[in-house]
Amino acid sequence: MKKTPAPLMNEQEIDLNGTSLAYRECGRGDPMVLVHAGISDLRSWEPLEPLVAEHFRVINYSRRFAHPNRPIDDGVDDALDQHAEDLVALIGRLGLGKAHLVGNSSGAFVCLLAAQRRPDLVRTLTLEEPPVLSMFLTALPPKPGELFKLLLSSPGALVALLKFGAGAIGPAMKAFREGNDSAALDFFARGVLGDAAYAKIAPARKRQMTDNLKQHRAALLGAGLPVFTAADAASLGIPTQLVRGSDTPGFQRRINQRLAGLIPGARDICIPNASHFVHEDDPQRVAEAIRTFCSEHG
Repeated sequence: MKKTPAPLMNEQEIDLNGTSLAYRECGRGDPMVLVHAGISDLRSWEPLEPLVAEHFRVINYSRRFAHPNRPIDDGVDDALDQHAEDLVALIGRLGLGKAHLVGNSSGAFVCLLAAQRRPDLVRTLTLEEPPVLSMFLTALPPKPGELFKLLLSSPGALVALLKFGAGAIGPAMKAFREGNDSAALDFFARGVLGDAAYAKIAPARKRQMTDNLKQHRAALLGAGLPVFTAADAASLGIPTQLVRGSDTPGFQRRINQRLAGLIPGARDICIPNASHFVHEDDPQRVAEAIRTFCSEHG
């Protein structure tokens, strides 16, 4: 039997959809749920959490299979659809009503999927660089027809996505298949953060990445990301802001801008001197952007 890691300090546990998730709650006000990225857990929100808790009732949880929850079993896919179902269940179980959702990377994609399925539970969306690759390509490796279409419509986006696939996703998947998880982490993290930002990662943050690497391996080698279309984005009726770092790689900037252009009334906000872990690089500016936006839709 696999040993489940001990809960983190000040954590509670909640049973949802056949699993137990660690979470903590702080602050008062309108409810807000923080949804972390892959190679992350609820610790990734520690720079931002106390700042938003000054104005909101904040729920910060570790997603299914993320530390300190029960790790994923070998051979199991880590599908974002399941994480969206967990988020919906969490909002309902805690009686949050309509909540502000704040997500980073794949966690932002989870927020987007939850809002699409249950808009009655979501007041606003703050999405930090969701990897909605289907804004441009529906599959990796991409289909030839899609490549040609993208070449005609947005050659810059094509170059950025191919660079990311060839320099990060492809090598990371190959390293995972060969059992070289450390190399896989290096390839992937450099691809999403950029070389300069990855070089500055603190040892504690690197440990958080390695604590959640098995889950990330399952996600990367699984069925892939869900398809969220331009029509899906255009039909989303929830106040949304897209947040990105000025130093984030080009493919993610283009995804943010594309989503912001499609979701009715959405904003595209750029945080100076920040990369993919935007709220960790500049929690003060991100907290202010969240407070301002949510106060307009409180």
